[in-house]
Amino acid sequence: MSKITDHEQAARLARAMASDVAIYNTEKIKRGIENDRLFQELSDDLREAKEMWKQKIDPEITDNTNLFQRAFIDEIFFGAAHIKSPIF
Repeated sequence: MSKITDHEQAARLARAMASDVAIYNTEKIKRGIENDRLFQELSDDLREAKEMWKQKIDPEITDNTNLFQRAFIDEIFFGAAHIKSPIF
């Protein structure tokens, strides 16, 4: 199977993966935001998702863009905007 070389397709896959992580980890996200430990709570899930994404995407994109990180920030923070946080 060839790797994805199109930036838009790579971004779309990253958003879909981020959405899945958000859907299946609502309690971790809530706990992480409330305790200012979001990335620690999701570290295993994020690591696994990024590895899967990198397996499907051309290294030119994975090494030279922030599409993956941006998708996760957009999906997780947007969906969790209602959760109270000590830093906001």
